[in-house]
Amino acid sequence: MLQYCKMRLVQVLDTVRHGSIHSLLRETIYLNREAVPVELELDNLRPVADFTRPQDEEVVELTAELLQNRQLAYPLKSRQLKTLNYLKRGYRGYALVKGNKVYGDIWCADSSAGNDGYKHPDELWLGVKCAPEEVYTFDMFVDPANRGGNLAAALQNGALHLLKRQGYTKAYGFFWSDNVPALWVHRTLRWRELNRVRATRLLLSRKLHVTGDTTD
Repeated sequence: MLQYCKMRLVQVLDTVRHGSIHSLLRETIYLNREAVPVELELDNLRPVADFTRPQDEEVVELTAELLQNRQLAYPLKSRQLKTLNYLKRGYRGYALVKGNKVYGDIWCADSSAGNDGYKHPDELWLGVKCAPEEVYTFDMFVDPANRGGNLAAALQNGALHLLKRQGYTKAYGFFWSDNVPALWVHRTLRWRELNRVRATRLLLSRKLHVTGDTTD
């Protein structure tokens, strides 16, 4: 709990330092916000070559050993702390890196991180449930100073290719309908959109007042 509070405090300080208070508030306080659950069969992934990036960049799986051996450097201290927290909780992470610099990462929950049949708390309110060999993807981060140039699509697509290589067959996730860049990335990668839901959240509470919404 102490480590989690430290991570949150550092996240707020990072946010203030980089002038993105609005984005932080948007993720912690919202009323009747529309979420779009999505799914993707990993046999239908777009080729990695569709999203060209410099040759010295690569998508790698994050592990405690990798963090130590390569001394990976995150653009935000809070993101590094979140990585350590996620790894301790059994989540799998994938990052787009250049040398020892992390440009972005994305996380997923598989059966090893399950609890009461759900691999991640989001599955319950989104109305999805991963079967064996399926994963729930969440919390994609891209360094604000390096956005653009297909970085988000290359990161997500590269991570999904690694998951497929590791034996996973299907992925779930979601994006907020008012997040235009996330909408673009998911539709570019051909995720299939499921029935939408609306949720309310106040500060650090869990999602409240979740309702179904089947509108387009």
